[in-house]
This record gives sequence, structure tokens and C-alpha cells, in this order.
Amino acid sequence: METLTIQPSLGSSHFDEFFRENKEKSDKLMNYFLAIFFVSGLLLAPFYDTWLVAIGIGGMSLLAYYSAKLVLPKSNLYQYILSAALGIFMAQYIYQMHGLFEMHFIAFIASAILITYQNWKLQIPLTLVVVAHHATFAYLQYAGYDKVYFTQLDYMSLQTFIIHVILAAMIFVICGLWAYQIKKANERQIDLGLEVGKLEEDKMQKEMLKKLNETLELRVQERTVELETVNKELEGFNYSVAHDLRAPLRVIQGYGKMIMKTAVSKLDENEMEGVKDMVSNAKHMGKLVDDLLDFSRMGRTQLAKTNVSMDEVVNDVVKELKAAEPNSPAEIKISDLDKVTCDPVLIKQVWINLISNAVKYSRKKEKPVIEIGSTGVNGNQMFFIKDNGAGFDMQYADKLFGVFQRLHKVTEYEGTGVGLALVHRIVTKHGGKIWAEAKTNEGATFYFTLS
Repeated sequence: METLTIQPSLGSSHFDEFFRENKEKSDKLMNYFLAIFFVSGLLLAPFYDTWLVAIGIGGMSLLAYYSAKLVLPKSNLYQYILSAALGIFMAQYIYQMHGLFEMHFIAFIASAILITYQNWKLQIPLTLVVVAHHATFAYLQYAGYDKVYFTQLDYMSLQTFIIHVILAAMIFVICGLWAYQIKKANERQIDLGLEVGKLEEDKMQKEMLKKLNETLELRVQERTVELETVNKELEGFNYSVAHDLRAPLRVIQGYGKMIMKTAVSKLDENEMEGVKDMVSNAKHMGKLVDDLLDFSRMGRTQLAKTNVSMDEVVNDVVKELKAAEPNSPAEIKISDLDKVTCDPVLIKQVWINLISNAVKYSRKKEKPVIEIGSTGVNGNQMFFIKDNGAGFDMQYADKLFGVFQRLHKVTEYEGTGVGLALVHRIVTKHGGKIWAEAKTNEGATFYFTLS
């Protein structure tokens, strides 16, 4: 049987474009993480008067990273410098807190952060910095040098040190493996997309019609098996990643709650707020993992369309939201909604996200009002939901449905930045469109149509 092949230049250009966009998004994400790391050093400085270390070491780490990025914009060298800088931040925090053991976990956080670049080699500089720091400072402290502050333990045996290093290295290897597997999964998806595109082009050519008809059934069977295999691999990988991410998050939340219960008398107000923030952020990250998995699964979900009463769906959603927030002052007005052919489960998720957002962004109003209705446009039903809440500036409307794109600060309105992206994917999967109109502090109206 003749096998269709893909030109290397075509696949390479798509790979380059995908990973270029991923690098740009990752770079933007790193700006936030580096700011958090630097500010964290400043927050730790008052404990042992380590302002010079926080500003000097933290500042030099930032300077090294941004200098390399500015001088060599087309090189990936700055990413390796970033990896080393994150390890230096760990060493800085350990020193600032006079060897507090928990500061060693900063290296594991840094290792997880680097996964976003999908380059396992970025784990190497971080590993080298951690090993060099632990070996050097452990030796200096136990050799009798003063003010090294590697650990608060009176003594650490060589066996304990080796086990410590091996466990840390295993985490770095696992994170490197995640980065490698994610990259390979993305490459497989791009390859599959290119091959499907090539098949569609070949179907348009008369010379290929006869060959395609002769082998169509066999090709479909082969592609179906391949797709099922890839989907199972992706589902298994997503589950594994989610499980492995949730486990440390549950540990963080558990320890945080335990500290709040058992050490309340030993912590001052600022320390207690810090612990609460830690628990809250761990919970937020867990929700983010769940939302990202939902978003990922949506691309592979097959539609199960049926005749659906939008009235029933919307009323069920409103009833559930009121049960979850019985004290919400929002007045929700629902006009008659027509029946449509769609996937009832996915469309319910659309309404859950849109109504929840409307309630959330209008809750600061004295009398929040939400209107839900539909109207006919060019022979199609157009549904809308309108609120009188915070609204937004229309110049940023193109960012509204992107993953992690938020038009309001998370301190003002909670959320993960995935909800509207999920809504957009569901609507477009139905062959419809979604858009919004708004004015700052005057509310927003979301419209969507289905095929």
C-alpha cells in the first residue's frame, strides 16, 4: 500500500512556529515568576536583616537573566541562565532564613516551572547549582565556618546528604521527563494534523481519487487505531501529570492547615497571613490544573448532539448557582429561550461559566442585574447574557477568550483564566461563534450562536 509522507520542511516550519509561540508565552510567564521570587526575597529579609542579600543576590540574578535575553535575543542561552538563577534564589532563601529546611523545596518549585519550556536540558543548570550549593555549604558549615546557614541541624551525616541529593535529582529527572514527553506529544499532534491536512489536499486531486477510494477503508482503520492510541496515551499522560501535580499541592495545603491549627500562638499576624496565602495559592493551582485538563480534554471530546431546551438548561444552572451562593444579591432575568440541537452537557458548561462570570463581575454593584435571552440573527438563534458589572475596555476584547488571559486582577476577581477559553472551544466545536461587547464599569454582554 502506498504511504503518504510529509515534506520535512513543511513539518519543521510548523514545529518551529509552535515552539516559538510556546517560548514567547513561557517568557511572559517567567517575568511573573521572577518578580515573585525577587519580592519573596524582600519579604524574607526582615526576619534576619538580610536586605543586602535579598537586593544584591536577587538583583544580580535578574540582571544576568535579562542581560542574556537582551544581548542574545535569538539564542536560548538565557533559558539556561534562568535555570541557574532559580537555583540561586533557592540558595538565597536558605541563607536568608538561616538554614530553614523548607526553603530547599524552592528548587522543586523552580524545576516544575521550567517544564513550560518543554526542554529537559533546562533541568541541568538547576541541578548543578543545587548540588554545588549543598556540597559546598554543607562542608563549610560542618567544617566549623561561621554564618554559613546551610541547615539548622547540628549534624548531617554523609549518608543523609547523599540521600537528600539523590531525592532532589530524582525530582529534577521527573520534571525533565515531563518536559520531554509534553514536547513529544505536541510533535505527534502536529504531525497528525499535517497528515490529515495532506489527506484533504489529496482528496481534491483527481489523480489521487482512485487510489484513495481503493485504500480508503484500510486507511480509515489504520488512522482510527493510531488516533485511539494517541488519545489513550494523551489521556494517560494528562492523568499522570494531574495526579503528580495534585499530590504535592495536597501536601502543601495539608501542612498549611496543620500549621494554622497547631501553631496559631507561635505565629504573628503577618506569618499567619503568609500561611493562609500559601494554602489559598495551592488550592488555586489545583483548580488551575483541573481547568487545564478540562480544556485539554475538550479538544478530543466527540459531540453528542440532541434536541435541547435552553430554558431547562439555563434554569437548572441558575438553580445550582443559587444553591451554591444563597446570599448572592444578583437578580437574574430569563426570557424565553428556544430549543436547539447541541450537546447538552457541553452547552450546560457554557452557561455555567457565562452566568458564573456575570454574577462574579457584577457582585460589587449595589443592585446587580443579569439578563439572559435570545433572538434570531440571519436565520440562526443568537443567545446573550448581559450584566451591569465591572465590564472591560473593548481594546482588549481580542484577549478575552485566550487561556490565562485576564482583563482584571486576580486580587479583585478570583479565577484561573481558563473559563472563557473553554466556552470559546465548546461554541466553536459546535460550529458557532462567540463575542462580547462591554464598557468599563457599565457591564458586559456576551453573545453566541451555534451551527
